[in-house]
Amino acid sequence: MSITHNHYYLNSTITQQVCIRKPAWYPKQHLVEFPSLVLQLQLIVVYCLTQALHHTLFKHFGLPPLASQLTAGVILSPELYNGKMKVLKRAHESIFPEMSSDVWKGVAMLGFSLSIFIISVKTDFNLIKRTGKKPIVIGLLVLILTTFWNTTVALIYGKLTNLDKDQKQMRELTASASVLALSTFPVIAVLLSDLKLLNSELGRLALSCGIIGEVVGVSNTLVTKSIHHTITLLKQHKKRQVILQVGNRVVGLIAFLLCVIYIVRPWMTKIIKHTPKGRPVKDTYFIFVILLMLVGGIITDINGEFVIVGCFVMGAAVPAGPPLGSAIVNKFDTFILGILQPFLITMSAMRANVLQINFQDKLIRGELLVTLSAFAAKTIICLGCGWHYDMATSDALALAAIVSSKGIVDIGIYNMFIDSQMIGDSTYAYLILVTTVGAIIIPITITYLYHPLRKYAGYENRDIVTINSEAHLRIIACISRPDHVFAFAHLLALSNPSKNSMIVDVLHLIKLAGRAQPIFIAHDLQEGNASENMSYSEDVISAFSSILKRANMESLFTHFYTTVSQPKAMHGDICTLALDNLASLIVLPYHRKLSTLDGSIESEDPALRALNNNILERAPCSVGIFINRGTIKLPTFETSNLTSISVESQSTEKNEFSAAVIFIGGTDDQEAVSYAKRMSLGSKVWVLVIRIVAFGDDSELDLHDFKTLSEIREYKTNNPQFNYSEQVVRDGSQTAKMLRSITEEFDLIIVGRRHKMDCPQTSGLQQWSEVNELGILGDILASPDFPGNKTSILVIQHQKQWTFKGYK
Repeated sequence: MSITHNHYYLNSTITQQVCIRKPAWYPKQHLVEFPSLVLQLQLIVVYCLTQALHHTLFKHFGLPPLASQLTAGVILSPELYNGKMKVLKRAHESIFPEMSSDVWKGVAMLGFSLSIFIISVKTDFNLIKRTGKKPIVIGLLVLILTTFWNTTVALIYGKLTNLDKDQKQMRELTASASVLALSTFPVIAVLLSDLKLLNSELGRLALSCGIIGEVVGVSNTLVTKSIHHTITLLKQHKKRQVILQVGNRVVGLIAFLLCVIYIVRPWMTKIIKHTPKGRPVKDTYFIFVILLMLVGGIITDINGEFVIVGCFVMGAAVPAGPPLGSAIVNKFDTFILGILQPFLITMSAMRANVLQINFQDKLIRGELLVTLSAFAAKTIICLGCGWHYDMATSDALALAAIVSSKGIVDIGIYNMFIDSQMIGDSTYAYLILVTTVGAIIIPITITYLYHPLRKYAGYENRDIVTINSEAHLRIIACISRPDHVFAFAHLLALSNPSKNSMIVDVLHLIKLAGRAQPIFIAHDLQEGNASENMSYSEDVISAFSSILKRANMESLFTHFYTTVSQPKAMHGDICTLALDNLASLIVLPYHRKLSTLDGSIESEDPALRALNNNILERAPCSVGIFINRGTIKLPTFETSNLTSISVESQSTEKNEFSAAVIFIGGTDDQEAVSYAKRMSLGSKVWVLVIRIVAFGDDSELDLHDFKTLSEIREYKTNNPQFNYSEQVVRDGSQTAKMLRSITEEFDLIIVGRRHKMDCPQTSGLQQWSEVNELGILGDILASPDFPGNKTSILVIQHQKQWTFKGYK
């Protein structure tokens, strides 16, 4: 069976006949529905193969999905199926017939256009105004100097090898040199997100450099394409046509940009203002924005530019973040990132004959030379800038690897170049091969060179035990939901809050939505646009300030911050803030919301739980997880209620709050006692330290445990608010029974997170532990079926010490 396709170029018609083999499994006698069926099969095969490669192989080496998608394309290359196994060859021809190329190219191009639009929506171009001098200098130098150097190397190589006599090959070499010099923001953002480095210092620097390079790079691409088109017409002696076409193109593009700036952008801003806070944008507006994106692509195509230019400009016109930008991203992101992008990348790699690249060809050798020169130029520039700005050599090399990475944007450019005949099949195959090799090598190189935890390494104590009792205790209080405001006000009310004893940094955690780059705001400094920054956490700041005032804690030193980031990378901002502000304790909210009526679980937040685990693993200071079961109006403590505990001495006065510390031994329990001692310095809190002793245990105490117990006994003689008691247990079941008997008597119970594995006091309890980040005792106390629905719990982990080989 044959199908005739007519391709029209200018005024000539080319007729091409291609024979299609109708597969035996296809039941119909015609091919009307065959393209749709083949496209569906291709999508299924690509998705299954890329997911299988990623989850069975590449993911275990820390490689991003891009590597598996490109490798899948190489595996699906037709050259691999031209051997003796005719079954595989026929299967490949049935799923990927030659005539389906027009279909998948159209779908892939649509996916690329939507990807560029979504990427542009996510990008906050105001970052250019807020960024410092350092990323601007590095971003411009990397792009401008690398482009100039690469083009120069290409021209010199063409002159020395007589390649410049072939205008087509020389055009391919210079086009490759320009695209290899690019450092695009979307590619950098995706790579850093996959490596979980978005919130690191190097990640923020690379993002700022990338957005500078993105704006300049897009402008450079437009100019390069226009110059190439103009030179082509001049060589054809069509000077009059040059004037008309270039003039119409410039006027059309300027009119399009003015329309976007003065009509489309204000209209979108008006939509946001008329959308009630917390409510989604109307579907009518949403559909109209998508139509505008398609119209923008048509307009730029009519004016002789790439379709994606109009999509990029329309995406830049959409205000980033909620409600409009985040709504667009939420509706499109999953389909584009999960289906269309992998399909574009895999089919592009399959289209390239990477297995038939001839490295003896002068053009390919030139391509290899400009590839190495581009990487060398970026490395030298990053090393020079790193030396100037006092960066570590390893960090500068990691930055060079990041700005040398290639991804979805570059692959889209390769496809546009080959479709517009700016490059040939061999150059296209080589560029795909370079991208594939880079997708494997660059992530491994970055992981080896850059360690985000390195700045936390050392032996400086950032805990409560070593702080002078008269010094300020600096706490980072993390809030992710409105109810956490009351929870942390509850904890502060129990913690002897005063301007002489405590400084609190309140950090509002917001999940990144509708943006590609994270944001960190110090509200006291009013960085950037003050009104825009305040809008992120206005409700939280006002609510927290109001509660502090109602609780007579307005004299407390309080600073407010906001981080807008992906949950999996948010720990970077929290740890950096704790490190910079010399904090001794990070307090995190519990990932479960517990009912104050019966203690049942109302909701769970898996992302918050993952964040808590990341902080426990990486924090440069002590960490506490607070389980709130109370309110700001706490019950009055009655000493007569303590019937199950033998207390040596206790206050006869009624205290507003009561707290208990469970002490078994270890650094975490020592930290918990130190925090409780600070609480007892105030006149509102009565503290009882309960030491759980194993029956018949005659082993000597650890030196630090012995010192802590000695200080407790001495401290309680001078402070009637502070008391001590011992309870003897045989095993973990008696410990749980003891905890059950006291939970109704206290407003707050403080426990250490970690204890020895062979500890008799907790034996038999490990197998019932469900929430490991709370430790054994914390998990028991926070259990929904455990009594004490009004008792809050604070689980404390002492500071971990980080060390790295070669780092002191």
